[in-house]
Amino acid sequence: MYNFKFFEQEDENKNSSISDDVHCGKWLLVRAMMTTKIDNITVPDAVSKALKDKYPAAMDIEWERKGDYFVADCWMDGREMDVWYDVQATWKLTETDILWEGLPPTVQTAFEGGEYAQWKREDIDMLEYPVQPVQYVIEVERGNEEYQLFYAGDGNLLQKRDVSGNKDDTHWPIDELKTGR
Repeated sequence: MYNFKFFEQEDENKNSSISDDVHCGKWLLVRAMMTTKIDNITVPDAVSKALKDKYPAAMDIEWERKGDYFVADCWMDGREMDVWYDVQATWKLTETDILWEGLPPTVQTAFEGGEYAQWKREDIDMLEYPVQPVQYVIEVERGNEEYQLFYAGDGNLLQKRDVSGNKDDTHWPIDELKTGR
């Protein structure tokens, strides 16, 4: 339990404004415990709870807003993750940074036999969705060109996205991709 006794007053006549201040302080502390506010972003309790329910071992959580989503940048089992929730606290996407060795052998083989095999591998992510199968994204670059290659677990290249220059390289939830983000 929290001790809200910030100071003691020795005067017999308790000052009611001091009592009001302490009462207000208690209310503010309780309110702060009900929401998480990071970088001027207020994260609803339901969203914070949804993250803790799905990933109870998540650590070093930092929240941001991307479009209409709350995104938790966090760490679990030594891996960095971005976990996406909508405003109703519905999980939409988990993007996990992985190493080349973490890719299924079918994806490694497909990439090594593809047209981008000689390009520099920049980043590799695993994308998990509520309904869609897991996808693996290998980001490659050569000079000023940069592409994201989306693979299914069986090694099938699903799509390639040009993210050269200042193009958006965010992995949006599946329903957002359909709207043309």
